[in-house]
Amino acid sequence: MQQKTSPAATRGGSTRREDGTRRLLNLLFALSVASEPLTTDRIINDPEIGYSGRERESRVKAFNRDRDTLARLGVYIREAAAYGDAKNEQRRWEIDRRSTHADGTALSPYDAQEAIAAIDQLFSLHAADPARWPLQMARAKLCKIAGIDPEATHVEQGHAAADLAHVWNAFVRRRPATFVYRDARGEERTHIVDLYGMFERGTQVYLVGNDHDANDLRTFRTDRIVSAKKAAGSSKPYRIPAEFDVSGFQFLPFDFSRNDPVKARFSFAPGCGMHEIELITRGRGSIATDEQGAHDWIVDVRDLDAAASFALEHAHLGIRACEPAELVERIATRKEQAVIAHGR
Repeated sequence: MQQKTSPAATRGGSTRREDGTRRLLNLLFALSVASEPLTTDRIINDPEIGYSGRERESRVKAFNRDRDTLARLGVYIREAAAYGDAKNEQRRWEIDRRSTHADGTALSPYDAQEAIAAIDQLFSLHAADPARWPLQMARAKLCKIAGIDPEATHVEQGHAAADLAHVWNAFVRRRPATFVYRDARGEERTHIVDLYGMFERGTQVYLVGNDHDANDLRTFRTDRIVSAKKAAGSSKPYRIPAEFDVSGFQFLPFDFSRNDPVKARFSFAPGCGMHEIELITRGRGSIATDEQGAHDWIVDVRDLDAAASFALEHAHLGIRACEPAELVERIATRKEQAVIAHGR
């Protein structure tokens, strides 16, 4: 296929249309990787996104126009549910993942090529960062619209980035990923995995999928992938189960143990808002609210010592362990030890 060359590419600059395309991609990326909804000011004042008007009102109008443009392309940005009752709280925005879909008829091949070039520029600087992988799903669809090979146009990458690219391409094509993985004991083993999703925990990125040998769901840290093979085109594609929810695999400090899980119940003071609670609980377990506005959090715990430390670490938010009794006792013991140590 003969590709149309952008006029900006020949003169080293960028057209207003290209700037708008990059801004849309930057906006999508910022909302995709954010751990919480972004406020209007956070979006329009972020230089990495690209709203450059001097007046705040003009930047807000540009953001609203971009929302309308993305909606026409099948990507919906909605206002997040308000947290708390503060009247002066800014509006917060997130991607409506249930309503968002891909509309391949809304883009021309030329528009798709410009968007691909913008994504590749980003990956040329951050090729090894798996947190940017959500953009690759869009890139694969754009390549299909543009009628070009998604692998042939990739930027040059180092060995580690290339290995992760093989894993990602397998996920995009829904083909089993084959990689050598070094576990926490330093042992290396080849795994064949149907990848279902990914999530971030601190500075690490994790992959979740069905391990063929174990015939069960397993979680893998991307920085422990030693090498990977390109997915075979002849491999039978798999389907991600409709009931799969990656939020159930996001770790908390008390998850790292071989012990059987026990049900623990924590309570939050009435003054603690749902926004803070959701950031702490990471969507794990269940939360119930009583008539007085206090919140109970019930979650599986494998390591009681880690759970005790977790409760004390967040005590300033009014979190309190209620059960099991052994967990309550361990927290009391830690408090007594701290008082004795302070007295010395």
